[in-house]
Amino acid sequence: HMMSKEYVGVCEMHGDFDEKNLMKWVEKLTGAIYQKPPVKSSVKRALRRRMILKFTIEDIAERRFVFRVVTEPGTYIRKLLHDLGLLMGVGAHMVELRRTRDGFLGEESSSTLLELYAAWHMYSKEGDDTLLRKTVKPIEYALKGFPSVYIKDSAVAAVAHGAPLAAKGVSKIDHPLSKGDTVCIKTLKGECVGFGVLTMDSDEVIHARSGVVATVERVVMDRNLYPKTWG
Repeated sequence: HMMSKEYVGVCEMHGDFDEKNLMKWVEKLTGAIYQKPPVKSSVKRALRRRMILKFTIEDIAERRFVFRVVTEPGTYIRKLLHDLGLLMGVGAHMVELRRTRDGFLGEESSSTLLELYAAWHMYSKEGDDTLLRKTVKPIEYALKGFPSVYIKDSAVAAVAHGAPLAAKGVSKIDHPLSKGDTVCIKTLKGECVGFGVLTMDSDEVIHARSGVVATVERVVMDRNLYPKTWG
């Protein structure tokens, strides 16, 4: 569950409740659940299936409790707690929420704005980038574990200009991956060129001799970093 998210928050019940009953429903809401996005949401309000990987109660004080949830992306925690309140027959709402982890990036690897300012000050005044490199991570750091396609140096410039990824430009690919999956397109050095969508399964990509294997959706790399191989 490399791209899962972890949250810690506070929920308040609208009436007195039994602790054992709370634990029972929390356990029942762990695993596959169905959600309809709230009225004020940016996505279509269709019923969606989401996985709750972990749902625990950390502390209880009167009608409030501290919870921890690990879930796949796209889960509405506020809705999860609302539904928990309905199931318990008393109603509930979320009071506080903090995301403590996104993928493998946790709070322990984050920096404060003051630390960022200190790092920038050291670099701009003294030319020392040690702290800056420790504070500001390259995009590749956040993409560890993301499904990837590695491409030959000769294909980098074309992809960086937005051209579809051709079979002859592929060096290797993570698998198993399926047609329609979003992948990170990387150089052989592991640099992120951009993101694309596979037009065939990874097994087909490995054996393909021609044709397009992925469309490019977003380019991250400077298009002039690698030399053009055309024109």
